[in-house]
Amino acid sequence: MTVAEGNAQSKTEAGSTGRTGPTGPSGRGGPLGWLGRTFESLRDANFRQLYFGNIMQFGSMQMQLVVRGWLVFHLTGSFAALGTMALANAIPGLLFSPVGGVVADRAPKKTVIQMAQFYNVLNAAALALLAGGFLGLHLAFWHLFLSAFLQGGVNSIMMPSRQSIISDLVGPERLMNAIGINASGQTLMQLLGPGVAGFMIAVLSPASVFWAMALMYFLAMLFTMRLPKYPLYSFANTAAGAAARAGRRGRRGSTWHDLADGMKYVARDPTIRLLIVVNFLIVVVAMPYTMLMPGFVRTVLCVEPACSASHSGFIQGTLQSVQGIGALVGAVVVASAASKGRGRMMIMWGAMLGVGLVAFSISRNYWITMAIMTVIGAAQAGRMAIGQVLIQTYSQEEYRGRVMAVWFMQFSLVQFGTFVVSILAEFFGPQWAIGGLAAVLVVAMGLCAAFMPRIRNLD
Repeated sequence: MTVAEGNAQSKTEAGSTGRTGPTGPSGRGGPLGWLGRTFESLRDANFRQLYFGNIMQFGSMQMQLVVRGWLVFHLTGSFAALGTMALANAIPGLLFSPVGGVVADRAPKKTVIQMAQFYNVLNAAALALLAGGFLGLHLAFWHLFLSAFLQGGVNSIMMPSRQSIISDLVGPERLMNAIGINASGQTLMQLLGPGVAGFMIAVLSPASVFWAMALMYFLAMLFTMRLPKYPLYSFANTAAGAAARAGRRGRRGSTWHDLADGMKYVARDPTIRLLIVVNFLIVVVAMPYTMLMPGFVRTVLCVEPACSASHSGFIQGTLQSVQGIGALVGAVVVASAASKGRGRMMIMWGAMLGVGLVAFSISRNYWITMAIMTVIGAAQAGRMAIGQVLIQTYSQEEYRGRVMAVWFMQFSLVQFGTFVVSILAEFFGPQWAIGGLAAVLVVAMGLCAAFMPRIRNLD
């Protein structure tokens, strides 16, 4: 299909939703006030399809985080094994995330997302069969390792498309609200998914969790099918944008040329460069605790023989679900916030995350830890949402897919961080490993606030 045909189809689809295009309604919420402003993006039919599809997909990912970590620690009893599993997911993520950005800028994002969702259905179903002993087979560590490796590659190609499609559907006026709403849906699944997975492990079996994941990925595919194939709000939908795209197609000789071009853009734009560096620092230092949670629960909060392995799975799921309560609050705060002072807000969320993790590392009481997890959840969701808003707002649209690809490399880098922290946890214990790095994060955010005015003053 030509650019002109794609643009015509986009305009037709935009008209069918009752919108007027990029200069559509101001979306200030009308008489509904704060509530209307908070949920205004959900008025858009296409965004609702994306939203519900993302809920299904992220819910499955949250359930996987519990069941895969629980199985690895149950099979090996080793923090290093948890770190190795994280590394298996990280290596293909780092290799293929930049390629995913080029794909997002060149291919229909809807198609890319659907292909990844189809693979995830097959992956979850295969693990369900193995965990259930199908044909006498039994799930082993190497099955989980291979699954994590392949899934890391597939999802790293899909993630830039999944995130950058938001701006294609809602346009610049509603971008901050849409990202906040999208984050709130994801955190709703962070609230429900781990608890459900932990309950299913304790009452049913790990295989039942994988079957539920396969069903949710399938439902995500169905929602994605209803999205328009071409952007409704896009640089490509203007005459200048079409000419620019045609010019870039004439200049580029390969995917690698586009990849290098995107990397050069990130390197030369000081705002984008600093945003990515600061966010990379936050995730590498703070986020390894999520992968170490199974071992933390078993060695600190739920110690045998007083606490069984299945009960530890329930506790792990409950803690991660409680974290989702705070995450939901953080996402809603971002969705309803004004479009000013967002740089300071990002620094504040990062510092709050560090303080919460220091408290988490020294707590040995289950109920106190639950309260701390709500703070951690709010800080993590707020930091992630405001970071995505800033990176998409300040990126040139023609590079946005590739910039988001670099942004999503943080999920691979955090796995490398997890590997290092898991080795530290083997020698010094999980509390010292997590708490020490969290203290580093608090200091780093203070330095960022004091000496990085370019970030601090971003709106």
